Amino acid sequence: MSRSSTSSEEEMAQSFSDYSDDCASDSSRDETIYETIRATAEPLQSRMDDVHINSLVIRVVIPDLQQTKCMRFNPDASVWVAKQRILCTLNQCLKDVLNYGLFQPSSNGRDGKFLDEEPGMPDLML
Repeated sequence: MSRSSTSSEEEMAQSFSDYSDDCASDSSRDETIYETIRATAEPLQSRMDDVHINSLVIRVVIPDLQQTKCMRFNPDASVWVAKQRILCTLNQCLKDVLNYGLFQPSSNGRDGKFLDEEPGMPDLML
């Protein structure tokens, strides 16, 4: 017995209706997932903002290795700690590494100088 065209159309309509219901269900499920992601991301974002606000970005130039990099430092850390972090990130060894230091170039009429390794970074007048 052959099916009538009307029953085929009804099946297609029912199938489309079922698909639409599934899509609506998927859509609401997606909304819930995104709301959860947003809710958990907001506290993380505020923590990241705190890190960015309470940090110091310094451009580091190592002429002997022909390298330049920008690094983020805790402003409460000492210059010595910053120097150690920089040395650990180098992909080549420096000869006589103890003779290297952080140099603050001249700016605003102030002379350039090598930074004392003991004081913290807040002592820098940038």
